[in-house]
Amino acid sequence: MTSAGLPDVNALVEIALPDGRVYPTRVEDTDGLVLKVAAPRGAGDIDVPELGTEVSLHWTGPRGLYTAPGTFTALERGRVSVWTVEAEGTVSYYSRRHAVRVAAGEPIRLLDLDTGAEVFHGRFIDISERGVRCQGAASGLFPEQSVLVKMALDNNLLVLEGHVLTVSAPDGEGVVAVVVYDPPDAQGQLVRRYVMNAQIKARKAASDNARR
Repeated sequence: MTSAGLPDVNALVEIALPDGRVYPTRVEDTDGLVLKVAAPRGAGDIDVPELGTEVSLHWTGPRGLYTAPGTFTALERGRVSVWTVEAEGTVSYYSRRHAVRVAAGEPIRLLDLDTGAEVFHGRFIDISERGVRCQGAASGLFPEQSVLVKMALDNNLLVLEGHVLTVSAPDGEGVVAVVVYDPPDAQGQLVRRYVMNAQIKARKAASDNARR
């Protein structure tokens, strides 16, 4: 990996910790693969990760969302306290044009957009920036229905307007529904970050299993 794909000084980034905490900050300085970012307010003094903690960096650019794994190596206190992160691995790029789908199992609810009545509750099977496939109990759910999608991603409640693409009822497995949507940028970024984190965890699990 080279530093060519890493964010520049003053770029806005997010530092994601393994336990799900995500801190927005900005890049103060760079030196090759070493980035110094402004210590998040409050967390920078109170909730400091242990040295050696694996983190992931997230930032956006004109083409989409980028992420890179790294390690928290130092806290420097001063007029502007900074966290030092040493990037490692490869910068991953998530295109806005291609919706990558990952498996998951978080709760989801669908409400009829016109009446506000709940028409589905369950968990999603997989998700992308453009849609979700979910499984659970339904009442009054039908294809082409406009719905309000409510789901939790990394402790963030996401509320999106969408419409039902398909509804099926496999024997003994409840209803399976596919819902598509076109989220605004802020909500789309939450979905992209969730997808990227899921991919990172899957790659790490595969790597750990391969070493056993």
